Amino acid sequence: MKLGQENGESRDMTKRSWTSQKRKLLLETYKKLLNYTCAHPKCESGFDVEAHHIRPLEFGGEDKFWNIVCLCRKCHRSNGLHNNVDDEKLMDLYTFKGVHERTVIGFQLDEEEENFREKYLRAINVNRNFDTEERFIASNIFNLVTRK
Repeated sequence: MKLGQENGESRDMTKRSWTSQKRKLLLETYKKLLNYTCAHPKCESGFDVEAHHIRPLEFGGEDKFWNIVCLCRKCHRSNGLHNNVDDEKLMDLYTFKGVHERTVIGFQLDEEEENFREKYLRAINVNRNFDTEERFIASNIFNLVTRK
């Protein structure tokens, strides 16, 4: 049996499955780092936090920290974020994201930023939401999100 064809799966299906697993790990890591808090400044709920792609994947967004923001279910659903991708909404979300990340972890999560890896690893190590195994997984997420 060839690699990537277990149980009748095609190589493409295995790649999609890996991408899906990588995305789940990335989004869960992001929510934990931000202490499961909503980035929307007018949030009144804050519960049931979801990780939202600022620029949707179908419109050229990527599975990268710089493109993710934490929003509670209410803010995520009530702001029409999935109806269109207008520049004003995108700028608002990037602003909310930046303020939120600087407030909660002290820096903005952007893989392109100098010293990102060191800051990211330090944030994981001081965050109490991660147990030992999760800390190990989260510390390796960096390699996954920077790899194509």
